[in-house]
Amino acid sequence: MPSNNSSFIIAPLAVGSAVAAVSVFAALIFRRRSRTCSNGPSSNDAVIIGGYQSLIGDTPLLYLPHISSLLPNNVKIYVKMECLNPGGTGKDRAARSMILCAEEKGELPPPYKASMIANKADSKITNISDAPNTAVKDHSNIPDEIHAAIVTALKNTKTHGILIEGTSGSTGISLASLACTRGHGIIVAMPDDQSNQKKEFLEKLGCGVVVVKNCSISNPGHYVNVARRIWEWLNVERRYDEYYWESVMKPAGDEILNGHNNSSPPRLIRAAFMNQFENLANVTSHYTSTGPEIYSQLDGKVDAFIMSAGTGGTLVGVGAYLKERFFENLQQKHRMLSQSPPRIILVDPPGSSLFNKIKFGVAYASQQSERKLRRHRYDTLAEGIGLDRVTANFGLGCEMISWEKKAFAKRIDETSSDQNYEQISNNNASSTLQSKIIDDALSISDQQAVHMAHHLLRHEGLFVGSSSAMNVAGAIIVASQMPERSNIVTVVCDGGQRHTSRFWNRDFVVNEWGLKWPGDNLTDPLEHDILHQLGIKV
Repeated sequence: MPSNNSSFIIAPLAVGSAVAAVSVFAALIFRRRSRTCSNGPSSNDAVIIGGYQSLIGDTPLLYLPHISSLLPNNVKIYVKMECLNPGGTGKDRAARSMILCAEEKGELPPPYKASMIANKADSKITNISDAPNTAVKDHSNIPDEIHAAIVTALKNTKTHGILIEGTSGSTGISLASLACTRGHGIIVAMPDDQSNQKKEFLEKLGCGVVVVKNCSISNPGHYVNVARRIWEWLNVERRYDEYYWESVMKPAGDEILNGHNNSSPPRLIRAAFMNQFENLANVTSHYTSTGPEIYSQLDGKVDAFIMSAGTGGTLVGVGAYLKERFFENLQQKHRMLSQSPPRIILVDPPGSSLFNKIKFGVAYASQQSERKLRRHRYDTLAEGIGLDRVTANFGLGCEMISWEKKAFAKRIDETSSDQNYEQISNNNASSTLQSKIIDDALSISDQQAVHMAHHLLRHEGLFVGSSSAMNVAGAIIVASQMPERSNIVTVVCDGGQRHTSRFWNRDFVVNEWGLKWPGDNLTDPLEHDILHQLGIKV
């Protein structure tokens, strides 16, 4: 039974969710206005923003005054507010980069307006002779849920391009939002342990959603493997009109079929698998945007960057840029704001193997043993972070880099054709300025993340999701060990609005996961001592 005190916390959460939503909207409006402010005469053109993707990036860096005041040595903690991207997550950056890359390579058609301007001159779409297989296949062997997702994507595409991705949710939301603006359809395969809010949001964006049991990547039923199979199938059966005719028009009835002309040459589907875990457009987006923004916002004085990893793109991309700038300044004998390179530290949830990969070189966690698994995966409440394998994006952070000019950009180019990090050779030139991007790792428990999230809401006014709570908890632990006047940076990935059915649901946290709900025991002063909860003695 819920505690009598639980309403003390639950009621404000509804208000907090609404306030957080308004705050995001207000911040976006402020960013729009601040980008168009000038000292010159005003004009109507000055307030026009170039669409959804023009709002991606340039997110604020927020100082946490209350939490910083608890720490010794005048150490300051900052959070990069990636939740203020238009899609509500930093995944907007990687999504934009991956889609643009796919369009440039021809894996996706040009965006809808561009194809209209080009007068539909894309012969790959209109010429049936390009089809690898002209026979209409029997679609009855496709599972109903996948069939429904394909039909949804076909209904919503204007370019005959379809994005396909396996994601825990946030990347899918960013991809779906951008796909809408560019005229592409989208299909997302996602695990069943994610919040209902993510699935519902994807469906409202016109996304075809396939929900699968969560399992190891070695299982064909893993959401990434399911997404890959959908992509492979669509790339064989590419005839848009014939699939649409058989799957949508005929079942709809005679009133729709009457007058329909199906005699024109069938147009071809172009399906692109985004593959965020192995797609180096992901890490590149953070190396070229998020990293430079953080560096500029603190005038280069960044002593540590701490965050969790899903694909590893943000952690490695930002870390690479910060270290590269440090070593460039060192080589050029510029005035050094720090005497040592910034520390790049992974925060990992229970059950993920990445902690052991950084600490001991082996990607394995004891929770992955068969008898200990809760959901055939990680034993954690956190969503979207932690892995049981090393991806190409994360793998770049584990190898030794010689920090010559633009060394990381060159390394990305060398690695771009590799499909498996374990096959990447470490052939960097010898140099005295060598280091790995990721220096260390620490593990944060689900209970610590829950306490951290509630502390942020009460004392900093931030309503954050599970991964963001783990990030800040990790930043506090690292900050307690840093020299005087250090600047510590982490990331608020998304808001708590997407986590109300799990992470911010008292019954789920207490009854399903057996954790304590902050506020249930109001008589215990240690319940409100976040440093005590994180095991920090000051």
